[in-house]
Amino acid sequence: MESGKSIFKRYMYVIIPMEVMLGLAYLMVGLIAIINWYLGTIGAGEILYPDYVPGDLGVSLVMLSIGFLMILSVYYWFRREIMKSLAATILGLGLAVAAMVMQVLVIIASWLNSIIVNEPITYEELKLGFLRADALLGYTALPLLYVPLRILRKTTITQ
Repeated sequence: MESGKSIFKRYMYVIIPMEVMLGLAYLMVGLIAIINWYLGTIGAGEILYPDYVPGDLGVSLVMLSIGFLMILSVYYWFRREIMKSLAATILGLGLAVAAMVMQVLVIIASWLNSIIVNEPITYEELKLGFLRADALLGYTALPLLYVPLRILRKTTITQ
């Protein structure tokens, strides 16, 4: 039977490159959300990707937190602090999936609200809701979350 550390190392060779790319994407989206918020606040007019990245400080805080956790996981991996890397991976991917679920629930609630009050809702509105940055990046993080949770289940922690 393989030890928890060797299983973790084998699977992390798959997770680490994906986590770097996903972490950088989350950091970029967080920075774009801050820029959009600032441009919207001062009334500068043209904001960046208005349909996909909202100008909201809350969204930027969540996106930057996820990005920093994923990059922190890679940092701990290269410092050979395996349990810290696993913890940062689970927290980052878990937060990414939670943000995605929240966005999908908002879309469903908006759709149900339009049915209840008998207002028309366009297909374009629903499509843009599912293609918003927090949801789109969460779709990528969802299958990745399975791997560290599987590692955690097989790992025994001794003191």
